[in-house]
Amino acid sequence: MEPDTKMLSVYFSRSAQENANGNNKERNTFIFSTFEEVKDICTEKQRVYKNDNLYRSSEEMEILYCKLQYDKKTYKGVKIKKHIEIACVKIGSGLQPVHFECCC
Repeated sequence: MEPDTKMLSVYFSRSAQENANGNNKERNTFIFSTFEEVKDICTEKQRVYKNDNLYRSSEEMEILYCKLQYDKKTYKGVKIKKHIEIACVKIGSGLQPVHFECCC
């Protein structure tokens, strides 16, 4: 799935600046996937630890890992393919992804 680069650029520029103190975030990670594909990771067999809310993808996923540069205004990103870990919580009748934890 190739992302719409214009849409990704707009989303990236908005989310890159969303932290509590008004400064740009040091790092941002974007998953090239649909919400449904990410939500499907939230199953018991994908759970990382028995009594935890972290779940790991069974397949590698394409992600864009971006790091704030020294000028504190621009980001440099690298597209990689790795397994991801997400936090899921019960919302309504099922588990929903609520936080991107890491890639491994």
